[in-house]
This record gives sequence, structure tokens and C-alpha cells, in this order.
Amino acid sequence: MSKQMNAVMQVYLLVMLVPAIAKTSMRIVGGRPIPITAIPYQLSLRLNSRPICGAALISPSLAVSAAHCFPRPGAYSIKAGITSLKEAGEVVHVDRAQIHPKYDSNGVDYDIALVFLRCSLYYTSKIRPVALPRLDQPLRVGMVGVVSGWGVMFSNNAKSFSNELREVEAPVLDWQKCKKVYPGDMTPRLFCAGYLEGGKDSCQGDSGGPFVVNGVLYGIVSAGMDCAQPGFPGIYTNVFELRGFIREYGNI
Repeated sequence: MSKQMNAVMQVYLLVMLVPAIAKTSMRIVGGRPIPITAIPYQLSLRLNSRPICGAALISPSLAVSAAHCFPRPGAYSIKAGITSLKEAGEVVHVDRAQIHPKYDSNGVDYDIALVFLRCSLYYTSKIRPVALPRLDQPLRVGMVGVVSGWGVMFSNNAKSFSNELREVEAPVLDWQKCKKVYPGDMTPRLFCAGYLEGGKDSCQGDSGGPFVVNGVLYGIVSAGMDCAQPGFPGIYTNVFELRGFIREYGNI
């Protein structure tokens, strides 16, 4: 990673997290509201009871998120079954987070964490797991995924905030083109999705959230250059390439 890109990625990874602690109501850029019943795998990851990131439920007591959502020890928890952050939902404390052993906080490769819950969640119409990709279901260019969360949204060049869950659709882009945008950073464990013309993207507070295609979890919101900027699509952790880590450490 070049020194210039290293600095850029470090800054953006922090931007994805820190404002979410200070601003508890942030959302998707250019998206639309969506009820939790449509994406019941969506979780809000919290530190000291304040929303910081997203996560996706994959079993009654296991979720996945981004490794950079766990920058330090603390009282982490998840809130499930909510459309609005103001709802009570189901709050469960995080027993531990298993960061990928090859993750380095100075970069974006292997940006994945398994989130072990202290107790199991009961499945309802608002709480259900998302499927993991099978061996015969690789990620392909052109796939359109649903990205969801409570992150920042921009409108008329200004930030606006909401407690409501939102989603946006983003197509998977050619890996080689993405590598030209982010030289030195792209690996087979990462992919880009979004629109080169900008306008739609995940943003601050969406880190760790799911990128889902037809009910299958293919990506985790990781990083990028600002939010929805022309020429700079979002960077996602490639779940298909890291499913071995999930199955080994998650025992699923």
C-alpha cells in the first residue's frame, strides 16, 4: 500500500466509525427507507449502548461485521428486530469478537469479524439469519446487492440524519477497474460496488453492514473514498472468499 493510499484508507476507516459514535442517527446515501421485516438479518452494533456500525445475523448466536468496528475493548452489544434506532428491539451483549487473524488495522484486507452473542436470539418476522454463499455461488460482476444500515445520507450537498433503517442497491463492479481506483489496496478478499457517477453509496455508520444479493450475504461494508463521490465506489469485504474463516471459527 502506498503511503498516500495508506493515509487515505486509515482516515476513512476512522471516519466510518467515529462520527457514528457522536451521531447516533446516520444513514445510507441516496437510498430509501425499508422495514426490518424486509431485511430481518440487519443488526445495529453498539458500543456502550451507542450505535457505531451494522452487522448481519447468520445464526441465532452469531453475526458478522467489519473488523474495524472493534477498535478497542469495550461493552459491545447488538440490537435486533428494529426499523428505527429508537425502538427497544432485542438487545444482546457481545460475548466476544473474533477478528480475522490476518487483519491489519493499517489496511482494509481481511476486514471481517465474527460476533459471538452472549445468548441466542429467537427468530421472528423481524429477526432471521441471512444465508452465506455456497461454493457454487461466487460473486460476479454485475450482481446487484442491497446495502442497508443507519449511516449518513447526503441531500443537496448537506448531511441529514434519521433513525430509520434505509437501503440502497449497488452493482458489483469489475475488480480490475476498482484496482485502478484504489491502487495497492484491492485484494481477492475485497470488491467494489456502486456507481462511478456517484450519488448512491454506503456511508459513515454503515460499516460492518450487509451487502446481500437474493438473500445471500456477499459483502460487508468496509471502506472507500468519502461517500457517493464520482469515481470512487464503495469497498466491501468479499464474504465468498472468506467463507472458510466463517465456517472454521464460527463452527457453522
